[in-house]
Amino acid sequence: LSRIGDELYLEPTEKGLSLRAVNSSRSAFASFLFAPLFFQLYELGSPVPDTKCFRCKVHMKSFLGVFRSLPSLDKSVEKCLILLKPRTSRLVLQLHCKYGVTKTHNLAFQECERLQAVFDTQRCSSRLCAPARVLADAVVHFPPTLAEVTLGTGPGGKISLRNFVEDEAEPSKTMVTELWLAEDEFQSVTVSPDSCITFCLKEFRGLLTFAEASNLLLTIHFDEPGRPVVFSLDDTVLEVHLVLATLSDLDSSSLPPPTNG
Repeated sequence: LSRIGDELYLEPTEKGLSLRAVNSSRSAFASFLFAPLFFQLYELGSPVPDTKCFRCKVHMKSFLGVFRSLPSLDKSVEKCLILLKPRTSRLVLQLHCKYGVTKTHNLAFQECERLQAVFDTQRCSSRLCAPARVLADAVVHFPPTLAEVTLGTGPGGKISLRNFVEDEAEPSKTMVTELWLAEDEFQSVTVSPDSCITFCLKEFRGLLTFAEASNLLLTIHFDEPGRPVVFSLDDTVLEVHLVLATLSDLDSSSLPPPTNG
């Protein structure tokens, strides 16, 4: 989420704790929903007067600062208590460590409107599902500075990944890296013929890192260029969505490009 935005949106619901982020240009959105079963204890608490539910946001760097040095935290911290206090506008994070030591962090938050991207994966014409490791091994061939990558389909159900190159660039001065993945490397492939989308690689890398470490399947829902691409991870206690804007194909039609959700 820290690769997406500078603020972390928190919303406790009956379905679990939702963590969300959006970038400044509103072209990237990510959400993590941790089900109540993810926690040893999950209490929704009483609602704030005159509201159905409570939402807030904190600075991402402040939140991440609590969880610095993860290897040492794994050895010393036995449990973590997350407590929202609407009356004092504080998010309390308590780390209960060995030998009875408790570290308490009080983060100031702001109440906010609900942050939610509008998308419908059922209406997407193309769908790919694969282990995260397959795609992580593919994108490792692209330089870290690469901004955008193009995902396309080819003959025989093959899926291609290539670095995006502006049409104006001189071919002789531009290095093009393209990889082809066979259909049998995916769990399922349902794609429109000759479909092709271009999206930002930075946020995609971040999701792949998390998915690979968690050993989860990654599902990609996409449509025509200009419409958002949705990356999903689904587990019994976790639901993740990453929604990215895609570049419009202005050459394919004189009509204005469709707006993102």
